[in-house]
Amino acid sequence: MSKAKGKGGTGRGTDKKGWNRWQASAKRAKNAPKPYVSKGVKKAKEEAALKAKEEAAKAAKAAADSDHSIEK
Repeated sequence: MSKAKGKGGTGRGTDKKGWNRWQASAKRAKNAPKPYVSKGVKKAKEEAALKAKEEAAKAAKAAADSDHSIEK
């Protein structure tokens, strides 16, 4: 009587274990660009962009204020 699930391992075509699979994952770049953006990263980018926009607005306002003070 055969088992419901076959055993995994090297040489069985299971693609679970083995030297070649280990080598492939070792060669793969750890921070390779992914074909998607995870939610946490997306949210962080949006917050950073918003913060940068606010800082740019403050800098522009400060520059405008200093220009007016020179004219007076």
